Amino acid sequence: MSPRTPALKARTRGRNAGRGAAGTDRGASGGRSPAQQHRAWLGLVDTEGPFLSVPVLTDLYPQGMPGLSRERREVLRAAKPALDRAWDAWDADRDSEATLTFYRRARDTWVGAVLTEVVGWGDFWVTAQDRPALAETYRAASDGIQAVTVTPTGALMRGEEVGALVLVTDPADSLREVGQDGWATSPIDRMAAMLRAPGSTCSIGVVTDGRWWAMVSAPREGSAASGVVDCQTWVEEPATRDAFCELLSVRRLVGGASAQRLPRLFEDSVLAAEEVTEALGTQVRSAVELIVSALSDALLKVAESETSVSSGDSEPGNDPGGETDSDPLGAEPREVYEAVVTVMMRCVFLLFAEERGLLPTDSLYTGGYGLATVLDALEARARDEGEESMDGTSLTWHRLLATSRALHGGVNTEDMRIPAYGGSLFDPERFPFLTATDASGTLLLTVSDRVMLHVLRSLQTARLKGQEARRLSFRDIDVEQIGYIYEGLLGYTCTRAKETILGLLGKEGEEPEVPLSVLNELAERYAEDADLAGAISAWIKEDQPGAKPPTCKTLAKALVAGDTLPDVDRALLAVTRDETLRADLRPWIGVIRRDLRGRPVVIQRGGLVVTETPSRRNAGAHYTPRTLAEEVVRYALDPLVYSPGPHETDDRSQWQPVSSDRILDLHVADIACGSGAFLVAAARFLARELVEAWTREGALQQGTRPADLERQALRKVVARCLYGVDINEMAVEMCKLSLWLVSLDKDKPFSFVDDKVFVGNSLLGLTDLRQLKAQHIDPVAATTQRLFELDRTGAYAEALDVDTVVKRVTERRQDLASEVSGTDPARSTTTKQRLQHKNEEDLKLLTRVADAIVAVGLNLKTGAKPGKRLNEVYSDLAVALGRAFPTEGTGDDSSLKAILKSGLTPTVPTDYERWHCLHWPLAMPEVMERGGFDAIVGNPPFLGGKKISGAMGANLRGWLINVLAGRPADNVDLVAYFFLRASSLLNERGTLGLIATNTVAQGDTREVGLDQMVDSGFTITRAVQSRSWPSQNANLEFAAVWGTRNAVSSQATMICDDESVPHISSLLEPAGRVEGRPERLADNARLAFIGCYVLGKGFVLDPEGARGWIKEEPRNVEVLFPYLNGGDLNSRPDCSASRWVVDFNERSQEEAMRYELPWRYLFNEVRLERLSKNAEKYPRMVNEWWKFYNTRPAMRKAIASLNEVLVVAQTSNTLMPARVSARQVLSHMLVVFAEESFVFQAVLSSSIHQSWVVRYGASMRGDSRYIPSDVFDTFPRPEPTPELEAIGRTLDTERREIMLRRDLGLTKLYNLVNDPGLEAGTDPDVDRMRAIHVELDAAVAAAYGWEDLDLTHGFHTYRKMTRWTLSPATRAEILDRLLEENHRRAAAEAAAAAASGQSAGGSRSRRGRKPANSAQAQEATLDI
Repeated sequence: MSPRTPALKARTRGRNAGRGAAGTDRGASGGRSPAQQHRAWLGLVDTEGPFLSVPVLTDLYPQGMPGLSRERREVLRAAKPALDRAWDAWDADRDSEATLTFYRRARDTWVGAVLTEVVGWGDFWVTAQDRPALAETYRAASDGIQAVTVTPTGALMRGEEVGALVLVTDPADSLREVGQDGWATSPIDRMAAMLRAPGSTCSIGVVTDGRWWAMVSAPREGSAASGVVDCQTWVEEPATRDAFCELLSVRRLVGGASAQRLPRLFEDSVLAAEEVTEALGTQVRSAVELIVSALSDALLKVAESETSVSSGDSEPGNDPGGETDSDPLGAEPREVYEAVVTVMMRCVFLLFAEERGLLPTDSLYTGGYGLATVLDALEARARDEGEESMDGTSLTWHRLLATSRALHGGVNTEDMRIPAYGGSLFDPERFPFLTATDASGTLLLTVSDRVMLHVLRSLQTARLKGQEARRLSFRDIDVEQIGYIYEGLLGYTCTRAKETILGLLGKEGEEPEVPLSVLNELAERYAEDADLAGAISAWIKEDQPGAKPPTCKTLAKALVAGDTLPDVDRALLAVTRDETLRADLRPWIGVIRRDLRGRPVVIQRGGLVVTETPSRRNAGAHYTPRTLAEEVVRYALDPLVYSPGPHETDDRSQWQPVSSDRILDLHVADIACGSGAFLVAAARFLARELVEAWTREGALQQGTRPADLERQALRKVVARCLYGVDINEMAVEMCKLSLWLVSLDKDKPFSFVDDKVFVGNSLLGLTDLRQLKAQHIDPVAATTQRLFELDRTGAYAEALDVDTVVKRVTERRQDLASEVSGTDPARSTTTKQRLQHKNEEDLKLLTRVADAIVAVGLNLKTGAKPGKRLNEVYSDLAVALGRAFPTEGTGDDSSLKAILKSGLTPTVPTDYERWHCLHWPLAMPEVMERGGFDAIVGNPPFLGGKKISGAMGANLRGWLINVLAGRPADNVDLVAYFFLRASSLLNERGTLGLIATNTVAQGDTREVGLDQMVDSGFTITRAVQSRSWPSQNANLEFAAVWGTRNAVSSQATMICDDESVPHISSLLEPAGRVEGRPERLADNARLAFIGCYVLGKGFVLDPEGARGWIKEEPRNVEVLFPYLNGGDLNSRPDCSASRWVVDFNERSQEEAMRYELPWRYLFNEVRLERLSKNAEKYPRMVNEWWKFYNTRPAMRKAIASLNEVLVVAQTSNTLMPARVSARQVLSHMLVVFAEESFVFQAVLSSSIHQSWVVRYGASMRGDSRYIPSDVFDTFPRPEPTPELEAIGRTLDTERREIMLRRDLGLTKLYNLVNDPGLEAGTDPDVDRMRAIHVELDAAVAAAYGWEDLDLTHGFHTYRKMTRWTLSPATRAEILDRLLEENHRRAAAEAAAAAASGQSAGGSRSRRGRKPANSAQAQEATLDI
């Protein structure tokens, strides 16, 4: 072996580390369990991605991995010496062609022997020469004119089934190092590309250079994974050898049950890896809570000590000052939480870097600074001395602080050198209270070794339900996984307890905290345990919606069990020495959860408690798999690294890669970056492209190792190309950590990213310097005669000279946009910090003015709505600025302060004391002076349109509507505004790659977002309309949008849901030949309504009770009615209501009281609940509590003369209207049509109408949503015909008979009709229903005059719904014709209205604005 193979040394270290964790026995089980045996050999494999997991292997091999037979071991022993000699010869003279040729011959012989005889493939092994089709099917190539192509060497095949591909390569130090042939991918990456080739049916590959052997899994949809082993260790590590041979055996690739084949094992292991990620997230939260508790105790002791010294009172038990929100060390609760999260991030960094050999490995470092071996030492202490003895020492805490200081400032001694990594992560000055000492130099705040034992256990072991805890290696955890684990901490903070608070039982990681006083108060009101448990659960649900307590039954059992717990006294003594408090806690000991040490979670007055932030109840964090982030990034950035590229031609061989300078000149952003998953993916993508460009340009230095080259490229990309913004300061720190980890170099400081990752609200801020110069959010609307000029401000003129300041800042930022120097890293880092500080100082006053411009737009009284009033308040701002920055003398900024405070202080509870604006041309002028970013990628946060005001404030919603959208809309999800902002920040050639909830292409959200983007010239080039989130723990659908502001060639094909299409519409589906969006038609006005919004279970009663009241007092029939909702409509055979309701309609209180029984019922069941609501927000609910929230008077008037009406459930998979009595209360979950004709029923029941509904409606978890304003008001109905009347009557009559006879509801009936598995002739009733719908569709088409259409029916899937319906081609043509007809009628209505001098009534403008005074539109709005 050559000493110049560092890759091997790193892997040797990895094997030793794994051996330490798993045990030292290499061959026999040594008395270990099967799980331990599997963990042992897996610890010796160099893995990447979700490799095979211990639980999956243990299920398949419950006795451990079978050993290799004697005969096969003999084959190995005989064949291996020849390979060893050839390797040594090549390693000694790597530049010799002769030794390489000699090695290749020996390698091929060895590989053939291993595959055919040792692994046992025998005759199933075929080479590419034997099967030329392998090279055609599994060909992979780099993009561009000078493409590098790779094909498999051979494969395991049984008949035509391919079990595994094999790629044999030239010798290398590592199969993970990128090639230097112009394609910056490793042999393992190339195997993954072949496995994902368009015609591939195989997901398993083997890569080898003779010595190194890699097992690769790369399914078309899912994460890639690989494990590398060294055949030179197969004698000393037989378990790894045996596992490798067994897993690649014929039976695991092409034999046996599919559930026991290798592809399924990898698939199951991916799910197991997700479970580990979720478990770590929960464990880390518990660890944070534990450190907070420890620091809280320490802070209370310091406060008590300070109080005793100042007052001379040293008696024990004094209250340590819980009345204040601060302490002698100046540690605010919020800062303590951030400090603890930072400590956890430091631990993760150390474990990640140490296990990858990126920090020193000598004994001086590992013994004094390293963290990887500390857990084993603490476990040994706990085993030998007992955990409680560790409460008195804090060696690990001291070590962690010392390591942080060493990594931040560096160590340069004779025995050890550590570069000064810098960065805010390890900055000892960031949280000075952590390092504060007393006069003797002793730390004031410490955390015991017992606590740190449990903290490190939480980080380094996984505790999954039903499985034994297992040790983790940070070599196997991606940067993205680390980011997700920590994103879960963002929804919490610390507050100071003003009374004793108990941590109760609950779902791990989401447990509730309840004040002791609340529990005592509830106990006085509820004597029975079951009732008390119910009351506690109700309180938690109201006060802490994000918490998940146990069931009431479990809680009641825990209350009872508390009396029998054996360790009650000891547990309570661990909490407090106060006898009174212990007595008060004793009744609740059964429901108080224990922390990781086993102590009851009790936070006394003045202590710190971890609580939810206001944003958490509206937020949802889901793990973004690496594959999804990489997919988003790839399709967004491909057009930027090739010219011509995908936007110019589909012929990939014509793509021309751009130069390295062009790549490093790109600016890529994530404007809601979170922990940085998409920026990490962008860094990897651009670094690979950069390495390829360097290779093409011949810019590589002789002897540069590929791994070093990749790290160098990553550091350059991170320093120059990537930008991130997030509203949460801790998220920004996590993003920085992710970028540091992905670009980490053993001998160099952290990449400087303080100038690239910003704290701020991406939606609040200026986007153009003209706004700053005009002191107006809309420079065009600003008055030409200025009351204040930035360049006439006397002593402030230099600091407020926009162009000069921005130019100076830009020049400094150009100096910052380079990687930290490797020759003098300390000076380089210091210089960058100084430049960054100068920029911050230079921009301070301009940023204040910019903040004021936004603050005026957030003014509660005026908002940002354009007009005279807005201009007046901006004139007031000019006066305030003139006073703050006068032409002479000292300014008075009191008015400016008032404007800033009024506008930037949130009007509702949020996570922030003040909105932090991000002013793009000031923060990143080098980007905005070029017109914006080259690409924006990411996953913007989701917040439903109805929740924006409650979560962010009505004034901020007004800002979004008036400044970002430029138009009002009722129900626009927050994601639409992020899309608009992202689009506005792109330069003229910029590209976009964003994922969002699938509502982005639906209703108002689409009209405000994607519709306006497309109208302004944005082209959607690729889209996913709706797909399940690629994680088992997230039950949601997402959409993905890629596009550009640049022109797209007609030679380029768009990709929609993996299908090639000419164009993609804002609906994220193939665009038809007719462009535009449907208009509302006056002809349809006042026909479709949303039903009554009752809003209160107390109004509802059972039918027997209602009939009894009517029998007792017949006049009650006037206010008691059947109450039909969507569930009853679709599930009951007669479509009847299963419940009744009290409906006083609009009767006054005096009139309603005349109905004694119904009034008394509502008084008892409804009144108190309604009176508890906010009267200002819901005046009707409080002041007229006996009425429905909305009785729908316009609907009632429209159907008053009808005996029957047609209704359809708002959300269903049938979309089928039914005929019901008009003499009942129709729920808000129904759409009610003021029509009873059979013609109308036939049209609404047709495939023609349903196609329109599915296309222009919304969807919810796979069901369509019928929104009248979007899908009925715009639908051009045909003229009535006798045929429509007849078929409508037939459908209603025959369907009703079938449903009643077979006891089927609409849903069950149409599930049968739409079931492809129910073939013709199987069920006569289903056959008849299908025939009726064929006849019905023909009658509707004929009514339009569309007899030329192909109306052949079959089973077709559209938007994830399979139906018995028309073909996709016919559907597309119908939708085009309907849109054409809609436009014709809308134009005719508009012309007629113009001629008569009246409004067109029901139509909406081309921009989609709803009519201002439409009673129907108001009734269709559910603004709850």
